[in-house]
Amino acid sequence: METVVVNDTNIFIDLLSIELLDDFFNLPISIHTNDFIINELIVSDQREKVLYYAPERLYIKKYTPIEIAEIVTFRSSCENNVSFEDCSVWLYAKLNSYRLLTGDGKLRKSASASATIVSGILYVFDMLIECKIISHTKGVEKLIELTKVNKRLPSEEIKKRLAKWKQVADRKEIECL
Repeated sequence: METVVVNDTNIFIDLLSIELLDDFFNLPISIHTNDFIINELIVSDQREKVLYYAPERLYIKKYTPIEIAEIVTFRSSCENNVSFEDCSVWLYAKLNSYRLLTGDGKLRKSASASATIVSGILYVFDMLIECKIISHTKGVEKLIELTKVNKRLPSEEIKKRLAKWKQVADRKEIECL
C-alpha cells in the first residue's frame, strides 16, 4: 500500500468543497499528514470532518521539539521561501520516501527538485476512477465543480481528463442501451 502525505490543507479543502472526502479515504492508500496541517484547517467543520478519519484511515504525525528544530533548519536551507507548515510535511515525505500531495506550485517545484515524489488533486481524481470508487461520469461532474471553486488548477490537464472521461462515460451509456 502506497503512503501518501497530504499537504497544504488545500487537498482536504478541495475534497471537502466537492464532497469527495469520504471517497478519498476509501482509496487503498495510507494517508498521512501532521498536526501543523490539521491546525491550518481553521473552519471547525472542515477540521472535524478530516479528523473523523483519524486514527484508522488518517495518521497524524505529531512532532517533538527536536523534530521541530530539524524542520526549522530544513526550512532555512530552502531557496523558495516555502512556509514552515509546507516544509514540515515536505520533509516528512522526503525522509520517508512518501508521495507528497499539494496544490501549491512553489512547494511542488521545490519538493520535485529535491527528488520528492509530488502529485496534486488530479492524481487523487485519477486514483478514484482507476480504483472504481467513482464513475467516469461522477469524475467529470466533480472535476468541473472543482474548477469553479479552485481557479489555480492546470487547465490543459483538466481538459485532457474531461475529454477522456466523457468519452468513456458516453461509451458506457451506449452499451447500456
